[in-house]
Amino acid sequence: MKLSLDPAVTAPRNITRESLVLSAWYDANPAVRRLWAVKDSRALRVIVALEPTVDDSDTSPAWLAYGQIWAREIRSGTGSFVELEMVEEPSVDEIEIDAEGEIIAALCWRDPTLLWSAA
Repeated sequence: MKLSLDPAVTAPRNITRESLVLSAWYDANPAVRRLWAVKDSRALRVIVALEPTVDDSDTSPAWLAYGQIWAREIRSGTGSFVELEMVEEPSVDEIEIDAEGEIIAALCWRDPTLLWSAA
C-alpha cells in the first residue's frame, strides 16, 4: 500500500470513532508531525513521522522516550490492538508500507513542508 504525502489523496473515506480518537491524540502530541492509520482485520496500524529535535534532525529521542506510551494511549482510546511505528520524514511524495486495509486517518496539519494554496 502506498501512503501519499498529499492529504487530498490519502484522506479517509469515512469518519469513525477510531479516527476521531486519533485526531484528538494527534492534536495533543506536538512531537508527531504526520500520522496515518490503517485498519485491517487484526490490528490498527498507526504510522507516525516525528518532528526533529530543536538542535538536530534526529527523531529518535522522542520515539525512544514516548513510543510505548503513545501505543498504550492509542490502544486505550480506540480499544484496538495497535501496531505503532515510526517512519523517517520521507523525501518523496509517498511512502510504501506492507499493509492492506482501510485508511482511517491521515493527519498532517502540523507539517510545515506542506504548501497549501488558496483556490
